[in-house]
Amino acid sequence: MKDIDRADRLIKKQIMSLNRHLPKSRKKLSELLKEEKPHVTGTDGTRHRFKWEELERLSKMIPESDHSRLKLPIYIEIGSDKSGARISGKLECEIVTKILDIQSEKNEIFIYRPDIKIVRMELPTTTQYIFLVR
Repeated sequence: MKDIDRADRLIKKQIMSLNRHLPKSRKKLSELLKEEKPHVTGTDGTRHRFKWEELERLSKMIPESDHSRLKLPIYIEIGSDKSGARISGKLECEIVTKILDIQSEKNEIFIYRPDIKIVRMELPTTTQYIFLVR
């Protein structure tokens, strides 16, 4: 039993290491559009810069009234139990469904490897992977 607990702790520690690039806090699209060099700071102290072209594209995909509600980067949640990823949040799902040209009005969607690849190619700086253990 102790070996299982030790293995679980080790896996969780490795997942935390994979997630060290994540920002301390995400920023709203409206804030980033006002910055000269739009960025967030990671928990590891690194600076993650956003491309202007992507921010402008996102600003055109959702109403201006929602710019202060969309927090970036958009997380692509990768779980240990699935071959795909989860996107959560009304605006986040709206953006991803537009990029993938699919229909969904949910606050949560699941996408699989081919779709993940498309989203990351279209929005390389405004999306980030987050690894989860359940």
